Amino acid sequence: MSPVTLAPARFLITLAVCLLALPGLAPAQTPAPAGVEVSGANLAQPVRLSPAALAKLPRQQVVRPDHDGKKRTYSGVALSAVFTAAGAKLGADLPRKGMAHYVLVSAADGYQAVFALAELSPDFATRTVLLADRCDGQPLPATAGPYQVIVPDEKKMGRCVRQVQSLRIVAARP
Repeated sequence: MSPVTLAPARFLITLAVCLLALPGLAPAQTPAPAGVEVSGANLAQPVRLSPAALAKLPRQQVVRPDHDGKKRTYSGVALSAVFTAAGAKLGADLPRKGMAHYVLVSAADGYQAVFALAELSPDFATRTVLLADRCDGQPLPATAGPYQVIVPDEKKMGRCVRQVQSLRIVAARP
């Protein structure tokens, strides 16, 4: 084919790309559902806790330094309360085999972190790991929220997962 016959095809492709870039003409991206999904072992079925359902749970605060070293006050709901609201068994109700369960926290960008289920239970642990929705009295910024796991006493923020979308209880395999 000569360059002359390819020109109309290139023009049409360029026009289609430009039209798709216009607002309202591009295929709509499905936004992530609001709230947090809780699923896995120890639950009868997956549960999506809406922002309204999470707002009804008892609120707590923890203080920890942020990446910049400045102490911040985070507020939200203890992860143990989130699991209890979803119907998971914790603490004294945690079956013996539950000591080998862990929680996989997943973020919007694919980042993940793991916690032993027992370390999130107030019957086993003295710290409160929080599913925060506020920092220093303000809603979390879009880059961190709407929910962020906050671990108050760890040196690094590696398990302070931003933009939390799901919490999955997994039974460890031998």
